[in-house]
Amino acid sequence: MYDYSAQIDAFHGNKVVLSKKLSDNLTSHRTANEDRLIKRLPELKDGVRVSRSSFKSQGSFAMRTIIQTKFSDEEYDIDDGVVLWRSDLEDEDRNDMTSSDAKELVREALKDSRFKRQPKTHTNCVRVFYAEEGEEKHHVDFPVYRKWETSVGDDVTTHRELAGGDGWVASDPTRVNSWFENEISIRNSASEGAGTQMRQCLRLLKRFCRSRSAWDMPNGMKLTMLTVECFESGGRIDSAFRDLLDSLHSRLRRNLKVENLADENTPRQKLTRTSADANMIELRDRLEEALGKLKVLDEKDCTKKDARQAWDWVFKSDGYFDDYDGDDDDDDGSGGSSGMKRGIATATPNKAVDPKGGGRFG
Repeated sequence: MYDYSAQIDAFHGNKVVLSKKLSDNLTSHRTANEDRLIKRLPELKDGVRVSRSSFKSQGSFAMRTIIQTKFSDEEYDIDDGVVLWRSDLEDEDRNDMTSSDAKELVREALKDSRFKRQPKTHTNCVRVFYAEEGEEKHHVDFPVYRKWETSVGDDVTTHRELAGGDGWVASDPTRVNSWFENEISIRNSASEGAGTQMRQCLRLLKRFCRSRSAWDMPNGMKLTMLTVECFESGGRIDSAFRDLLDSLHSRLRRNLKVENLADENTPRQKLTRTSADANMIELRDRLEEALGKLKVLDEKDCTKKDARQAWDWVFKSDGYFDDYDGDDDDDDGSGGSSGMKRGIATATPNKAVDPKGGGRFG
């Protein structure tokens, strides 16, 4: 297979992973809203216990699989669950607060006169909007949970429920994140860097799926489950990603249904609605198309130009690969590039920012 790994690695670092500046900006807005809830929730309802530990980062930002947006109508989605004690969400007669009332309480606490658009209650969260001039469009979602404990002897069980559209629903705000990080660790332990490469390939898969605005593709949760199910580590990033696409296509030809692999119940939660959801069919068909374009990489006389055109079709790189290769289409047999003749630096690509580390929550 023609070696285009340097270009794919640079593309991932510069055009897929969030920059530290943007990640820090998103983190600061999340933290500001946490501060607002810590201060205002006890003011709005006596006795509410809320602290920094009440917040549970969720979703792609927490998992470090969030990617740069490509189109103007896309928004960065930051999920930050707030977990409150059930006993604090009761009225004077010890009646439970409804899920709608709990979300409204959080919405009131998040209001701020500086917002151009005040927070809004959605089915499973309260959303805070950010679309300020000069900033990337994004929002911070606060799913609202209640928790309580029961004990049998020395065994204590913590119960958690999400404030949904039709009442309180059993849900663990950290289950998917913990499961995913465990999958990363297992693979890294089995083969150095394998789990890290899986995370990189998931980001690249998301970038492929969002490369065309006209495509109807599965959401990030489904893509995460499929990647963990189908990924097998490879040496180079380009070959590992191509292998993932091939494995995904074979899997979807057999079965288009996706389950929540983090669900410990039997049967597991179904993420697809039917056995043939339209977006799953489109993913299968687009994967077949992409694999067809990439066949040229296996030809003995494949050139750098051939490889560039194939990978550019996959990612719609908006000229990135052209700029990387510059005017150099000479091949030395390795497929590598002397690259970047038109000003795109590869020495310091963006690194995935740990939301728990520098900058404080992908």
